[in-house]
Amino acid sequence: MIVKEMTDQMVLDLVDKGLVTDQLVLTIGYDIENLSNPNLKYQYKGEVTIDRYGRKVPKHAHGTANLEKKTSSTRLITNAVMDLYDRIVDEHLLVRRITITANKLVDEKSVKQEDEYQQLDLFTDYEAQRKKQAEEEEKLERERRMQEAMLSIKKKFGKNAVLKGMNLEEGATAKDRNEQIGGHKA
Repeated sequence: MIVKEMTDQMVLDLVDKGLVTDQLVLTIGYDIENLSNPNLKYQYKGEVTIDRYGRKVPKHAHGTANLEKKTSSTRLITNAVMDLYDRIVDEHLLVRRITITANKLVDEKSVKQEDEYQQLDLFTDYEAQRKKQAEEEEKLERERRMQEAMLSIKKKFGKNAVLKGMNLEEGATAKDRNEQIGGHKA
């Protein structure tokens, strides 16, 4: 849930700054408690590293997701990050730190529609493909308008003026993080 909230906030920052990305990196740092608690230590069979304080901790999980095209779509980016999360994270371990990074950032105005080339065949319904692509473009445009509306409300009334349902669930941290400056209470 926290990864979804962080991804959502990162995407809104991309939209606010007029940037798009096609590569995302997720790093999960595990807690020292995983090796100091006998019950958790017994379950963990993976690699162990030394942290900056000289303590043994489980090796962090790190992965990269590449998108098909440059985008600032919440739906596309969140799906990619959640797939990456499911692929790299050990759900039995306690998490201490989550880092989500958008790489290869480019100004969205400098990204032009590139021509796509494909091999044609007699058995594919290209008209249906065009309709599906037009529907996808319409969904992305609608999502973009919604993102811009959310940003304008947040700028006018504060970061907690618009919250999604997931931000109000138990264990959600977005509301608390919105009240912090540099990770500290303001």
